[in-house]
Amino acid sequence: MKRCAGALLVFPLALCLCVGCATRRHAVYLQGEIDDLQQKVEILRGRVTSEMQHNWVNFETSLEELQQEIKILRANIEEDRALLNKITHDVAELKRGYEARQSALKTEQGTGVAGSPPSSSQEMPTQDMEGAYHQAYATFKQGDYPTALRQFEVFLDTYPTSEYADNARYWIGECYHQLGDHERAIVEYEKVIQQYPHGDKVPSALLKQGFAFLSLGDRVDAKLLFQKVINEYPRSPQAEIAAKKLQVLD
Repeated sequence: MKRCAGALLVFPLALCLCVGCATRRHAVYLQGEIDDLQQKVEILRGRVTSEMQHNWVNFETSLEELQQEIKILRANIEEDRALLNKITHDVAELKRGYEARQSALKTEQGTGVAGSPPSSSQEMPTQDMEGAYHQAYATFKQGDYPTALRQFEVFLDTYPTSEYADNARYWIGECYHQLGDHERAIVEYEKVIQQYPHGDKVPSALLKQGFAFLSLGDRVDAKLLFQKVINEYPRSPQAEIAAKKLQVLD
């Protein structure tokens, strides 16, 4: 009986010891798992921090580049605005100079501006509008620029609102350009641009204004006009010519 009683006392004690050992081993295992997880968390945190820093640096760099591009664009806009103001002023000055010279000639002669066109009955009697225009254009193509000039001017006096009016005004500018009066040519081209802004001769008028300024030795206004043709009419034949001319001038 004493042995049985002793055994009964030892068994619970051994059981408690075994349970205690198992609990400690489990605790050690769990602590190891926790340590591994914390280590992984730290590694991930380091990666995220590094990537964030890298991305932030890239963002700041991109932002600085964008701000610099904006500054350049603003500077270009201001430069273009100044150049546009200059060319507008130059055209206005040419127009005022021409009108002053014409006024002086009129005062001296007392009978009208020299070289003013004769009446339409003298130039193109009993012709219809289309026939009058084509006659003037044919004269231009033959190289008789003074006569073509008079015929186109008579045409505009007779048919000021016709569908050929913008073309006639353009060819008047071409006549002056061919005759070497580049200042007056610029004025006439400007009339095409201002009076017929939606006409099909505007790209050509801008382009030929550039050539006329170039003939006067004004490369700045010429280049500006060539660039304007490219910007406003990028797919036109005039834009192709302007681009080639800019390559030569640069």
